[in-house]
Amino acid sequence: MAADGAIRFGFVQSEVYEQDMVAALDRLAAMPYMAAERQASERSVRLMPCGSHNILYVVENEDVIVLRVLHGLQNWFDLL
Repeated sequence: MAADGAIRFGFVQSEVYEQDMVAALDRLAAMPYMAAERQASERSVRLMPCGSHNILYVVENEDVIVLRVLHGLQNWFDLL
């Protein structure tokens, strides 16, 4: 993701976006229930927007388990 971003948007912008993603993951680790819970086909998941992407995750024993990081235009429901 970062290498493609550097090619498409420049190294500096790619680095900023990567830092934003890491910060979002850090926030989720500190506050696992902050994102909205949504019902998927087999279980409920949480969806946290980050820039143009969505972080799909579940909370198990207070741990955040990231299932996918998808572009915001992708249909997350169909990809789980």
